[in-house]
Amino acid sequence: MSRRTPWPVAVQAAAALSMWVLALGLIGINPLLSLPWGLVAAGVAILSAVRPYWGLMALLGLLPVASLSIWSGWRVTDEFDVLLLLILGGGYAHEAWLRMPHALPRVATAPNISVLSAPVGWPVRWAWAAVLLTWAVSAWRGWIDAGASAPDLLWGGYDSTGNVWRVAKSMVALMLVAPWLRALYRRSPQQAIRSLHGGLLIGLILVCALAVWERAVYIGLWDLSSDYRTTAWFWEMHVGGGAIDVYLALTAPMAWWALWRARTMWQWALAATLLVVLVYVVVTTYSRGLAGVFVGGSVVMGWLWRRVSPARQDALAWRMLAQRWLLVGLVAEALCLVGAGQFASDRLSNTSVDVQSRWAHWQSMYGLLKEPEDWWWGVGQGRLPARHSALASGPAMPGDVSWSRESGAPVVVLQGPKASPELAGRFALARRVPLAPGPHVVHLTVRATQATRLRFRLCERHLLYEIRCQEAEGTVQAGPAQMLVWPLTGPDLDGHTGAARFREGMATLSVMQTDRAVEVWGWDIRNASNQGVLHHADFSAGFNGWYFVTTGYFRPWHADNLFMELWVERGLLGSLAHVMLIICILWQVYQRSFTGETWLLPILGGLVSCGVLLCVISVTELPRLSFLTGCLLLVSSLWGGVFRDRSA
Repeated sequence: MSRRTPWPVAVQAAAALSMWVLALGLIGINPLLSLPWGLVAAGVAILSAVRPYWGLMALLGLLPVASLSIWSGWRVTDEFDVLLLLILGGGYAHEAWLRMPHALPRVATAPNISVLSAPVGWPVRWAWAAVLLTWAVSAWRGWIDAGASAPDLLWGGYDSTGNVWRVAKSMVALMLVAPWLRALYRRSPQQAIRSLHGGLLIGLILVCALAVWERAVYIGLWDLSSDYRTTAWFWEMHVGGGAIDVYLALTAPMAWWALWRARTMWQWALAATLLVVLVYVVVTTYSRGLAGVFVGGSVVMGWLWRRVSPARQDALAWRMLAQRWLLVGLVAEALCLVGAGQFASDRLSNTSVDVQSRWAHWQSMYGLLKEPEDWWWGVGQGRLPARHSALASGPAMPGDVSWSRESGAPVVVLQGPKASPELAGRFALARRVPLAPGPHVVHLTVRATQATRLRFRLCERHLLYEIRCQEAEGTVQAGPAQMLVWPLTGPDLDGHTGAARFREGMATLSVMQTDRAVEVWGWDIRNASNQGVLHHADFSAGFNGWYFVTTGYFRPWHADNLFMELWVERGLLGSLAHVMLIICILWQVYQRSFTGETWLLPILGGLVSCGVLLCVISVTELPRLSFLTGCLLLVSSLWGGVFRDRSA
């Protein structure tokens, strides 16, 4: 007689299958993820299904590198969403398998739910409910305000319904991941905690390695005078923002935790090396807020560790002496790095000016809250850039890109600033290109309705900062589509030695006049003899491979204050709900840390540091970082209940 499959099994299996199908569909249309990547994706999905705790570690560990937006051109949905779908699909497939009747005998001793699951307190439950309610209302209001059209889920601009989804999708991901996180912890708290810590530590190591690589390749490890700020692989910063700042604030306590929990000399040495590199990375971001919370958070972490875990203080003489000398060395390293270059000291001396500028920026955003509905519920998620730049007193957009409405050959409209001449040239349509020796010539196919001045540049560029460039500037006359042939002038972009040989190029096109726009069909970059084609780019595959970047001007896209951004987009109710959630969870985590759950210490340190930093940085428009912050809040809410030391 056949046995009926319980409905939760069917739901979990359907969820797993749906996520895998969606992930494979995205891989199929991604311009970078070809067949080999499909095989890797299948391996990740199987790994998560067979070893779900490894899947959790991979999700957190690969988070800071799982975006190829600057190459693929995807701005709304990106490669991290693919990774999330693959791992969650595997996780739910594993849960469905364990619930199958024939699999029950193979499952180890069932978890003691009464011991392993501390009930979530009512204040935290109500705070989460309020956050979800205000999130849903603000997402709806944002969609309506953006025109209520179907969102472009790949290339939507910051003024479109696509941006509403880009901002809102992190909460959708958290709702999907919450049941899986709870199931992992209930089955094996030790493995869940080890996977969480391991994933955060792997991610921190990857970010530090990429930051060192970036500086070695593009600017030099010891060039501390140039105004080059490290970005790693946080491509969300193509319009500024503090993605790397938020990530380091959240995960830096893991480096201290690894040092204190090291059981052997070589483990201690590796953790100490990570801290040395981390100090270098923090300084070279030249973020005053990050530097402040890193120092303050390190002091608080040390104080908490000594208070909550006195029995674990290592009494070995060599270790105590080594930690003291390490602390002295880290302080000396930071002072030397700051003092070696003028840029860091200039940033510190301009702090008061920056505070005044931010205060004026926040006052300008306050003007968005005109109606009572806006005051209480906000203008809608993802609508701050469009609504703020439309204000007479708001920061003007330096440009925009959009599809042409005309039929025929694929074409993109590139616009300059509306009315601010000083912003001309700060916004550019961009694409990654290879670098080759010798001068170059660009064949640019464009059309303009008015005479419009353009600038084309081929630069050694990682993301925000140009190193060396060849460029050409000229005027497109009004009329039908035409091909412009411009020789590029400037220094040779090849012939480097050492790490600089790995520099990548970026080609950019900018409108150099106000209230002007051109239609762009594409370009060819050729060698000086006008024969060999170095790079050909058009829009036959949509925006795949295309991006846009800004230079030195990012105010329209950011509130530079999480709580102000929440107030504007989600209203006073949404802002208060988030604040109450954070306060309740931090208080709960603090109490549990003093009752034996010391594994929460690095999470507590990261959340506190990030909470302080978010007074001068916003994170809702950074989907990966918003998801990571939400995951740590979820873990703090759902995991716990065994009041003994589980510092895996």
